[in-house]
Amino acid sequence: MLAVALALGVFALVGAFIWTTVRTLDPRDTVADQSVPTAEVSEVLPDGRIDVQVYVLGNRDVRLEIQFTPDADAIESAAMRPDVNFAMMEMHMDGFDPPLQLVEAGVWRANLKLPMAGRWVVSVGFGEDRAEVEFDAQ
Repeated sequence: MLAVALALGVFALVGAFIWTTVRTLDPRDTVADQSVPTAEVSEVLPDGRIDVQVYVLGNRDVRLEIQFTPDADAIESAAMRPDVNFAMMEMHMDGFDPPLQLVEAGVWRANLKLPMAGRWVVSVGFGEDRAEVEFDAQ
């Protein structure tokens, strides 16, 4: 009797494991939460601090949000638009620069569709001073 109970318990555990690994996921379960960044970085540059947030929205759609807070003595940098470049990690080809939308002073946003799924890096900054963040896009 104990052997049968033990066998049923093992059978239930193995069945649950197999079910969770082979069942088809509901697409609603795989949609990213659009209010939480997928990846983010904050970097102190010579003229101030730059904050970059990447939101992976699914279907290779990405939203990039940038905020630059200049130092008090860096008046020139406050009006400058940052340079942005998206590149695939495994590919050895040039990246691309999405158009940025000015949201308010020191805040920019870009909405884009990546050409392919995979591991990406976005580089944001001014000249040689840059912040980089990596993320996966599906």
